[in-house]
Amino acid sequence: MVRALFVGRFQPLHRGHEEVIKWILSRHDELVIAIGSANESFTLRNPFTVGERIEMLHSMLKELNLINRALYCAVPDTKGDSALWYAYVREQCPSFDIAYTNDEFTKLCLEYGGIKVLNTPFFNKEVYSGTRIRELMAAGDRSWQGFVATGVLPILSRINAEDRVRRIVQK
Repeated sequence: MVRALFVGRFQPLHRGHEEVIKWILSRHDELVIAIGSANESFTLRNPFTVGERIEMLHSMLKELNLINRALYCAVPDTKGDSALWYAYVREQCPSFDIAYTNDEFTKLCLEYGGIKVLNTPFFNKEVYSGTRIRELMAAGDRSWQGFVATGVLPILSRINAEDRVRRIVQK
C-alpha cells in the first residue's frame, strides 16, 4: 500500500483541488491531505480557519465517497524556516511514502527530508484559483459558487464566507 501526501492551503477548497485529490487517489491507495498555513485565518490570503477547511475537506470527501481513503492534518507556516516546517509535517501528519506539490518551497523542504516529490497537473487553473474565488467573493460576484469543490458551498454559506472576505478586503 502506498500513501501519498498533498499539501495545500484550500482557501477555499475548489474544483481544481478536488480534481488533484481524485487524480492522486487514482494512482495511490491512500492520501494524506496537509492543510498548510494552519495558523493563519481572517486575512486576505487565508480568510478561513483550519477548522473550516477541515470541514470543507470532510464534506467533499464524504460526497465523493473517498472518506475512507483520505486522512488530513494541519501544518502551520514557519515564515521560511524550512527545517522547522519539515519537522511539523513529520510530527503532525500521518506517515506517507511520496508527496505531491507544485509549490517550490514545499518541494525543497520535503526533498531535503529525503521524500520523493512530484508535481500535480493543473486542472483549469485560470478558473479554479483560490485567489480568483476570493476576488469574486469580495466583489459580490456569486459566480464563485460554481468553482468550489463538491459539498463545500453549504459550509461557505453557513460561515457567511462572502461577507467575511468582503470585510477583510475593506479593512
